[in-house]
Amino acid sequence: MEEKIKSLIPLGDIEPEALKQIYDVASLDIVKKLAIMPDVHTGYDLCIGGVALVDGHISPSFVGYDIGCGMCFVNTGVKTQELFKSKKDRQKVAEEIYKKIPVGKNIRKKPLDYKKFKSASGDKNLDKKVNDKLFHSLGTLGSGNHFIEIGENLNGEVCITIHSGSRNIGHSIASYYMKKARFLPIDSFWGQAYIEDMNFALEYALENRLTMMKEILKILGFSDKEIKKIIKKTLINENHNHAVLTEEGVLHRKGATPADEGQPGIIPANMKDGVYITVGLGNKEFLSSASHGAGRVLSRKKAKELIDIKEFKKIMEMADVVAKVNEHTKDEAPFAYKDINTVINLQKGVVVDVVDVVKPLINIKG
Repeated sequence: MEEKIKSLIPLGDIEPEALKQIYDVASLDIVKKLAIMPDVHTGYDLCIGGVALVDGHISPSFVGYDIGCGMCFVNTGVKTQELFKSKKDRQKVAEEIYKKIPVGKNIRKKPLDYKKFKSASGDKNLDKKVNDKLFHSLGTLGSGNHFIEIGENLNGEVCITIHSGSRNIGHSIASYYMKKARFLPIDSFWGQAYIEDMNFALEYALENRLTMMKEILKILGFSDKEIKKIIKKTLINENHNHAVLTEEGVLHRKGATPADEGQPGIIPANMKDGVYITVGLGNKEFLSSASHGAGRVLSRKKAKELIDIKEFKKIMEMADVVAKVNEHTKDEAPFAYKDINTVINLQKGVVVDVVDVVKPLINIKG
C-alpha cells in the first residue's frame, strides 16, 4: 500500500486525521497511485492536497463539493503608483468591489446571462435545483478561503488574483452524484453523466471568476478594449477540484494544482503574504501536481477560538494590506495557515519553479 503513496511532505508531519484518509484511499484496489502535496490537511473522503489516479472509475467525492474551485490571475502591466497614489485610493477600490461583487452567501439581485443547465442524468429536479441559483450566483465570490486580491508583483505592476468556485451549482451536482456511489465506472451511464455535469461546473466556475475579473478591472479604470487585451495576454486559470481522463486512469485533484511541464500556476499564501506564480515541471512521480495554497494548521473553529484579534490586526497593519480584519475573518488570519516559504521550498525545483511573487495591497474576503 505505501508504495502507492508519493508525498512532497514527510508522512510523519501530516495530521493524524489526514494521514488516516491517505491510508484509507491508498488501500483501495482501484487506486493506482496517490500523490500528497505539502499543504495537505483533512478533507472529505480524499484529503485536501491529495491527487489520486484511479483505474477505470471516477469519484464524485474525490473531486469534492466545489467542483472547479480554482484561481484566475492577470497582470495589468500598470505600475502600482499609477493606480494607487495613497492608501485611501486602495480603500476606495476595496469599498467599490464590496459594492459591486456579492461576497459570502450573498448572490446577485439581477440575474446574469448564461446557458441553462440540463443534467446528463435526465433528472429534472437536479436541473431545477441548479438553474434556480445559476444565474444569480454568476460573478459572486463565496466565503471561506475564497478571495479577491489586488497586489504588486516583483516588477512593481498591479496584478489581480481571484479564488472562487462553482458556488451552489457545483455543490448541487456533487451532492446528487455522491448519493449514487463513491466510485462510478467510466463506461457506465452514471459515470458518463457525472463527467458531463462536472464539466459544466468547471466551465461555470471559470466564467464566474472571469465575470468578477472584468468587473474589478473596470473598477480600476480599464476600458473594455484594455480588459480584453489584459485577459487575452496574461490570464492564468487553474482548477484545483476536478477529475481528468488520462491514458493511465482517471486523475482526481482535490485541492491540488495541475503542474504539467510549462504550465503556469498560482499558489496563494494567506492574507498578508500574497501569491506565488509558478511554472510546472511535469514531474510524473507526483502526478504532475502542486499545492493549491499554504494549507491550514488550524481548523476554522480552532482559529476562531485561539487567534488573538489584536495580533491579527497588528500583523495586517504591519503588512499594510487593506482588508477586513475582524471577528468574522479571524479564521482566515495568517496564523491559521502553514508557513508559505516551507510549503514552496518543498516543491521548488521538484514539481514547480517560482517565476513571480505578488504582495497584497487589497484583500477581499467573503
